Amino acid sequence: MVDYSCSVCGEKWRTQQNENYYDRPLDALLDTGSKWTDIIGNGSEPHFTIVSQRVLEIWESEDIGKFPAFSVAILPPYKKMKEPPLMYYRLDYKKMEGAELDFDESGFINLKYCNVCQHYSYDWLQSDRMANAKITPYVLKEETWNGANIFRPQYPVGYMFCTEKVVDCAFKHKLTNFRFVPCEIGEGVGFSGADYSTKNWRKKLEKQIEEFRKNFRPVDPETGYYIQ
Repeated sequence: MVDYSCSVCGEKWRTQQNENYYDRPLDALLDTGSKWTDIIGNGSEPHFTIVSQRVLEIWESEDIGKFPAFSVAILPPYKKMKEPPLMYYRLDYKKMEGAELDFDESGFINLKYCNVCQHYSYDWLQSDRMANAKITPYVLKEETWNGANIFRPQYPVGYMFCTEKVVDCAFKHKLTNFRFVPCEIGEGVGFSGADYSTKNWRKKLEKQIEEFRKNFRPVDPETGYYIQ
């Protein structure tokens, strides 16, 4: 075990000496699916953005950007897969910070964040309750955006943000398994993602958001029960 201490905020933590998931290639096991898709989600902490080599090449050719990435080896067995796995890469999120999140407007209550060690703490229980009480958007400080088409804010570190150009690219090249959630609905729990299978995805997205808001069931932040 190795002990760490931040010289700025004083936060202390302990970790395994080689437990640095973000700075090295990864091995991965596939749980579900019968086809190799262009993006794979791991669905647990720590969150990774794993895309196929084809995606990285298309992003570069479409002038979306060339992004730092580590290789990901998909280990057998491949279960229902009839073909060998694609070449996959994990975006190096540490090198992709491109904007600051407005914590207050984004619903994080009593959040404290250190720009040096990136440690954060907040009242997660109350923040979660408020997020379930109303749709809370992710709000970026526009003046801090560096212009990148794909980037992450300083928090939440596991989420990658993108511009509409990336969605247009997914439609044009028929990229598979992407889930694009508009910032205006925050985490969008239960939202299926923008239907980018058609050129008029923007107009369809408006209707999707409208339907999402209509079906949203708020929870009383005090009792935890649905508000009738």
